[in-house]
Amino acid sequence: MGTLWKIAMRNVLRHKRRTIITAIVMTVGIGLFIMMDSMLVGMDRITIDNMVDYTESSIKVRTPEYVSNLQGTPLDHGVPDPEGAMRAIISADKRVAAVAPRMNFVASVSNYEDSMPVIATAVDPARDGTVFKLPDAITDGVWLTKAPAGSIVIGAGLAEELMVGVGDYLLLSASTAYDNVNANEYLIAGTLASPMPNINDAGIFMSFADADELLGTSGFVSEIVVATHRAANMQTMLADSNTLATKIRATLPGLKVDSISDLAGDYLAMRAMKGKFSYVMILVVLLIAGVGIVNTILMSVYARIREIGVLRAYGMSPPEIKRLFTIEGIIIGFVGSVGGVLFGMALVWYLTAIGIPLGSMIGKVDMGGLPLNGTLYGEWNPATMAFGFVFGLVVAFIAARIPAKRASRLEVTDALRFV
Repeated sequence: MGTLWKIAMRNVLRHKRRTIITAIVMTVGIGLFIMMDSMLVGMDRITIDNMVDYTESSIKVRTPEYVSNLQGTPLDHGVPDPEGAMRAIISADKRVAAVAPRMNFVASVSNYEDSMPVIATAVDPARDGTVFKLPDAITDGVWLTKAPAGSIVIGAGLAEELMVGVGDYLLLSASTAYDNVNANEYLIAGTLASPMPNINDAGIFMSFADADELLGTSGFVSEIVVATHRAANMQTMLADSNTLATKIRATLPGLKVDSISDLAGDYLAMRAMKGKFSYVMILVVLLIAGVGIVNTILMSVYARIREIGVLRAYGMSPPEIKRLFTIEGIIIGFVGSVGGVLFGMALVWYLTAIGIPLGSMIGKVDMGGLPLNGTLYGEWNPATMAFGFVFGLVVAFIAARIPAKRASRLEVTDALRFV
């Protein structure tokens, strides 16, 4: 076997141009696959982080009755003893970073000329800012912690739609807990521009005190939102959220506890499908590289018919001839796979260290939860690199077997006619 490897290596080096071209095709294909996987994971992380930081939180605690009527944002079936529940959640696990109460309700907002429906959210301004990053998204004015009573914070897109700004007043009307309609005038204390289009275009936030006065709810809390400490990567974050949700369910058995995996279930299902399509890309590219390997070795077979005849005359068996050309293909595949992994690692390093600016690329396009500005960073995924390397070798092996079989079938007398 050592002799076959030496002959195969000599032949690979002798046909440098064909070898280099084939290896480069594999290198580029595997490298781009690794980079695309890193970008997709990075996009997934940004999307989930945006949900955690602006809309859903890491874990959400509600009553089963409220969740069953979720679309109507009812003003009953709230969390019983929310303060006690929040204390129990904090003591459940050290991974809990913060908790806060919230209440969502359907409302209509008017600038006295036009009106539009919105989903308003009542918050405890101080505690809500420890769970969500909404205070950091304020572009004009202040967050509710610094605003006087009777103030609201609205999305920048909503402010633009209604042609209002900080210091203006809006009329907010909604059905109360007693099934009548009430309306109050509120001062716009701030506008915010978050990465989430639904907040920017239809988000309104107010204090619990103002919401209770408008709705007659008297401390009603529809949900408790929970923040966890940031994990190193998305898989760890999802695992921590699931583990913590299980502990909270044991602590609060009468409540429905949803982890971010549950809250983002539709997106994660779509993500799994998206991941399958990314593997189609490497399959196509490596199949092209496989054709190149077939062509390289087949040309080598026809160029070396006389050499094959001499080897057969010296006693090399057909199986050994087949192994010789198979080894040549494996060597080319190994070089291409190693190059692909190194190229991919370089691209992933760039994505993780420098990233891709999204503001200039996306502009104001609604990307369904992706940030409208900022930088997209990739994530390291050693499993993808290992897959690309092994898959490249497998493709090279299979591709090399075709011309290798052809070479092994040459008869000594037919080959020696070319001597």
